[in-house]
This record gives sequence, structure tokens and C-alpha cells, in this order.
Amino acid sequence: MQKSKGKLQLTSSSDEQGKLSKFGAFLVAILMTFIATSSAYADAQWTNACVAGLESTGGRGSNAASAYCGCMVKAANDFDGDLAGLLAVMQAPAGEKTSVYQAQKTKNKGIISACVTRVEEVYGVVKPAQAEQAAPQARGVWGDPEVAQAIRAIGLGPMQAKVFRESATKFSTDMQQATAKIFRDKLDIKRKLKKKRRVLAKRMDAEVVAVLMSAQIPAYEAFSKILGKKMQAQGRSRPGAASATNSSDKLRDKNH
Repeated sequence: MQKSKGKLQLTSSSDEQGKLSKFGAFLVAILMTFIATSSAYADAQWTNACVAGLESTGGRGSNAASAYCGCMVKAANDFDGDLAGLLAVMQAPAGEKTSVYQAQKTKNKGIISACVTRVEEVYGVVKPAQAEQAAPQARGVWGDPEVAQAIRAIGLGPMQAKVFRESATKFSTDMQQATAKIFRDKLDIKRKLKKKRRVLAKRMDAEVVAVLMSAQIPAYEAFSKILGKKMQAQGRSRPGAASATNSSDKLRDKNH
């Protein structure tokens, strides 16, 4: 009787060990699934950030940002690359990309070079963005060398240049229409021009700054100041501006 009891205890112990072993395997499987899911989620987040940065700043590979970033995240995982460093290059403003790239380790440089070469083989090479094309028209204040240089200094990427061009075109068109009306009215010209310019410039600033990287904002603010000064000077030199302003001042004095 005692012998049978010993066998029963041995069998029970073996069953418990088997259950613990199965439970342990189950936990390992769950853990591996969690790790794989977390890794995939992290890769997706990195890829989204990379695409957004590349499309905003432009440069090589920006015409196929998803493919370029997908190549880099895969290569970084396969060859133990530094994803933070790769993302820094993709998010760097156009004027700073080279220096940020040069600061990367050899492995990251190899990943970037291999992926951009592959992307350009399939999708073609990005044509360098011409800063002057960002301006609505290369004439008047927009054709001024100082204004053009200020635009170049911002380092606009393709998407940013598109927003800038549309906003600046709208600014110029609305300003021209308002100026024509103000000169026709011949009343309080100087004050009205200044006020309208300020309102339209504020609108353009808000639209453009919304798509800029933080590092680009100081250069944009410098451009905005230069543009304002040039437009004020242009307004003073406009034919008939002085006489019209004097007439409006005399009429206002007479009424008072």
C-alpha cells in the first residue's frame, strides 16, 4: 500500500513539472510576441518620423521618402546601426545635413549611402531646389538680391518651398490689390499701407512658420524683416506716392 502511494506521489510530481514546463514555454512565447510587436511598433514610429523629416527638409531621397526610410530602418536592424543618428540626418535642415551626416559613425554613413543609391536607381535623383523659385515672382521686391539671399538662408525643403511659394504669392497678390485701392481712395495712404502690410505679413508668417523646423525659424524671421523694409522702401519710391500722401495729409488737416 505504501509502495503504491510512493508511485502516486512520483507521478503527481512529474505532472506538475510538465505543467510548469508548458507554462514556462507559454510565457516565453508571449514574451517573444510582445518583443516582436514592440519592435515593429518602434520601427513604424521611427519610419513615420523619418518620412516627415525628410519630406520637410528635402534633399537626396526625398522623392521616395517611404522607401528610403524603410531601407534605413531595415539596414539598421540588420547591421546594428544607430537609428537616432540616422533620424538626426533625415530631420536636419538642408543647410545642416552634410555636417550632421559627417558626424555619424562609419556604419551609419554606409547605411545612408547604400539606401540613397538604391532609391535613386529606382526613383531617380532629386533635382536641387532653386531658392529663387520659392518666391512668387522674380521681380520687384522679390527680385531684390538681399531678399533672395534671405530666402536661400532659410533652407526650404520641397514641401516647405511649396507652402512658402503659395503663401508669398497670396501675400503679393492681396498687397497689390489693396495698394491699388488705397491709392485710388487717396486718404491716409501711409497709415493704411502700413496696416495692410502688417496684417498680410502676419498671415504669411503664420502659414510658413507652421511647416518650418525650429532651427529654420530665426532665418525666416530675418527674411521677414528684410522683406518688410524693402516693401516700405518700395512704397516710398512708388510714382505719385509722395504727392498722394501729401494730399491726403492736407485733406485730413483741413477736416480737423
